[in-house]
Parts: sequence; structure tokens; C-alpha cells
Amino acid sequence: MAEKNESGLFEITFSFLTGALIGAGLALLFAPVSGKEAREYLGERYDEAKEYVGDKLEEAKKELSKLEEKINQLKEKIKAAKEAEGEEEEEA
Repeated sequence: MAEKNESGLFEITFSFLTGALIGAGLALLFAPVSGKEAREYLGERYDEAKEYVGDKLEEAKKELSKLEEKINQLKEKIKAAKEAEGEEEEEA
């Protein structure tokens, strides 16, 4: 299941970056500006994309941490249930 989440994050990130690059290219084609302005624009878009990806990565790490904690709790519950079941069988 974690692989599906990681794959989904990759797809979302890749799609966002692809869209940002296409949008930047179209903006340059349809709104011609000087080279300096174009570089500044692309630099700003790059910084925004980098920040977005970083934020999403942090969110994903937090979610994975929460899932790991839940899995560990479930493991402990299963272990306790198996031990209790074993004690009941010994008593019978």
C-alpha cells in the first residue's frame, strides 16, 4: 500500500512540474519579454515549484510516519490478542 502512495506522490509531483514547465514555455511564447525578464520569471516559477514539491514531500513523510505508528499499534494489538488466545487454550 505504501508503494501505491509513493507512486501517487511521484505522479502528482511529476504532473505538477510538467505543467509548470509547459506553462512557463507557453507564457514565453505568447507574452514575449526581454531575456532578463524571462529568466527572472522562470527562476520564480522554479522556486515556486521547488517549494511546492518540498511541502508535498514533508506532508508525505508525516503521513507515512502516522501510518507507521498505526501499523505498530496494530501489531501490538495482534500480538496481545494471540497471547491472550494462547493463555485461554492453556486453561481449557
